[in-house]
Amino acid sequence: MAYFLVFLGSGVYLPYFSLHLAHLGFPGWQIGVVTGLQPAFRWVAAIVWAYVADRFRIRHRLLALTSLGGAFFFVPLLSATAFPTVLLVMSCIALLHGSMIPMLDATVMDHLADLGGDYGRLRLWGSVSFVLGAVGSAPLVHAFSPRVVPLLMLVPAVLIPAALWRLPRSQLGHVAHFQPPWRLLTAPLALFLATAFLLNMSCGAWQGFFALHTASLGLSDTVPGLAWGAAVIAEIALFFWARQVLERISPTSLILVVLVATVVRWLLTAVAQSDVLVVAVQMGHTLTFSAFHIAALLLLTRLVRVESSTSGQALYGLVAMGIGGSAGMSMAGTLVDQLGTAGVFRVEAAVAFLGLVPATLLWRRTRRR
Repeated sequence: MAYFLVFLGSGVYLPYFSLHLAHLGFPGWQIGVVTGLQPAFRWVAAIVWAYVADRFRIRHRLLALTSLGGAFFFVPLLSATAFPTVLLVMSCIALLHGSMIPMLDATVMDHLADLGGDYGRLRLWGSVSFVLGAVGSAPLVHAFSPRVVPLLMLVPAVLIPAALWRLPRSQLGHVAHFQPPWRLLTAPLALFLATAFLLNMSCGAWQGFFALHTASLGLSDTVPGLAWGAAVIAEIALFFWARQVLERISPTSLILVVLVATVVRWLLTAVAQSDVLVVAVQMGHTLTFSAFHIAALLLLTRLVRVESSTSGQALYGLVAMGIGGSAGMSMAGTLVDQLGTAGVFRVEAAVAFLGLVPATLLWRRTRRR
């Protein structure tokens, strides 16, 4: 239930929040600032909350309290229309909700044996809810305009704290072996983080401007939700078979496959014109996100001590989704008025291609071991 509720709101936010901001009259650079700062605020906050959670062994209580505080700030978002107000409210939500995913993932990985032993089949419920959020919101946005988006985000937010409170409360290991995030960095971890940064930087236009891209092609307002829905349906299948996938290919080899597929995905997105092709190409999300994520979680269990598992998750999130995600969306917001959305996707294909450099070095290092 926790994964289901956490990702239900994301299914509304990612495909439609930028469209909501455009409906309010925000220009491209303001949309880029609001959406681009979200991952930065979320993951900077997450690294702080993770340190507190691991250092003082209070992860469960922090998870419930920060989720409750974040839910409160969705209420003023319902009436916010000015750029400074929207930016302030969304920043508060990000600072409080930023810790949810790394703390939730760390809790699940700590207690995976007791929860069935298969992360993918637990995490897929988040993907199921994302589909429901994306596809279910499409007709509502079409019928009531994008102004309905904040209300659709509020509904799951108020239910999340109760679901998180029911999670296992203990943390593995002893506090004496805890290492803060800034002491976790090793050469293999640095190569992994560089790869994650570049991959997520290449996703800026997809996360922040895909709805505007489809609108510029003259496609229906329902296309972004349908594209995200199709992408996550494919994601569900991969999560379901994640254990079998990782029995056949190493995490570092899987990351190389992900990067090549992502380059192809962004190039095809830049040239696709029909709604069917635009939606079909986004099924590559199952590699760009899902395959990379399961490879990342497995690598982190090998590279980070269990006593610092929350901090390891947060460090990965900070560098990848935080710094990388913000850089990608800020870059997209800066370039979109000059190059158009199709041009931005071409640039981001080049960014994903650069990710092959640290990924290849990481693959070689792990093969030598």
